[in-house]
Amino acid sequence: MLEFLVDVRSDERDTAHLRFAFDLARRFGAHLTGMQVIALDASVIALPEPLLVLEDEENVAHERHGWWASACRSRGIDGTWEVRRGVHRRVLVRRASLCDVLIGRLHVPGSGIPAGTGLLARVLMSRVSPMILVPDEAAPSAMRRILVAWNGSAVSARAIRAALPFLSRARNITILAGDREGRPRRDDADLLLRAWLQRHALVGDWIEMAGKAAPAEAIAGCAETTRADAVVMGAWGRSRLREMALGGTTRHMLAHGRVPIFLSA
Repeated sequence: MLEFLVDVRSDERDTAHLRFAFDLARRFGAHLTGMQVIALDASVIALPEPLLVLEDEENVAHERHGWWASACRSRGIDGTWEVRRGVHRRVLVRRASLCDVLIGRLHVPGSGIPAGTGLLARVLMSRVSPMILVPDEAAPSAMRRILVAWNGSAVSARAIRAALPFLSRARNITILAGDREGRPRRDDADLLLRAWLQRHALVGDWIEMAGKAAPAEAIAGCAETTRADAVVMGAWGRSRLREMALGGTTRHMLAHGRVPIFLSA
């Protein structure tokens, strides 16, 4: 049985990423754990009685167990509700190490944090689990039409391998093949991927990215053209510090993604 973990904030009940998580868990017969983290951050610690504030927040979070159990039961899903206290990133990293995929919200309104530097992006850097980030405007989907971004790199290959359970159940797979920034793709990389796909009985349409196209724009355009309801791609293909400081494909997709993005670092 697959294990899905979804990050749930205190004010979230009917967001796109929760609907996506429920639909995906039902389709794959997965166990779905909803987790709310009672975050220990500077704003709480600075309050006059921080422990009382944390206890109140934790009690309210535990009371949401009934809502989660009912939501899972009504959809025929095996689910668990967890409440954990600690530094949000550290809690997610530790807990995600025992799940097959972590599901989170791509755009958190009002966070004021630049794309690619937020909480879930930093969790992804820890490489404990693949992640599916779902934008608020995403239409209902369960990864039936998947676009795979392929550039021949090891990180791209890891993402494809990690996404195998979802690729195996997809109705349509498109591979968008392009070069790494400034580095041509090795011919044997394509041969290895084609052989791997064949061994796993996966059939996909192969599209070559236009030579001068910016990878992020090409991925977004191809996702729209193929009506993909999810994108599979490797994250932080170059230096993480360089991507965060100067931008890059990962950061652009985190800022402008319109469909759920399956990411593996």
